[in-house]
Amino acid sequence: MNHYQLIISVDDKQVVLERILQVTRYRGFLINGMNAVVNTGTQIGTIELQVSSERPIELLVDQINKLIDIKDVKVDNRGSHQDSAQNYLKSTQYK
Repeated sequence: MNHYQLIISVDDKQVVLERILQVTRYRGFLINGMNAVVNTGTQIGTIELQVSSERPIELLVDQINKLIDIKDVKVDNRGSHQDSAQNYLKSTQYK
């Protein structure tokens, strides 16, 4: 399973977070963690979303970018990795 971290800049609207979570679920990604902060001076929010899936992350990024009130979506590659422990167990399970 691939793990990713997205950094999403959004307008300060309450419904934006609900839309992002809905799209994430519809696209088959599991939410592993989330942090949301709003800069009250600029009315711009930043959402850090940790997700995992067997699917390519581009599928989710493209769909989130289509949502209204989304400013920018970046994939933080430092948070992306394959679950190496799980892959190791799968490879040694039937030997």
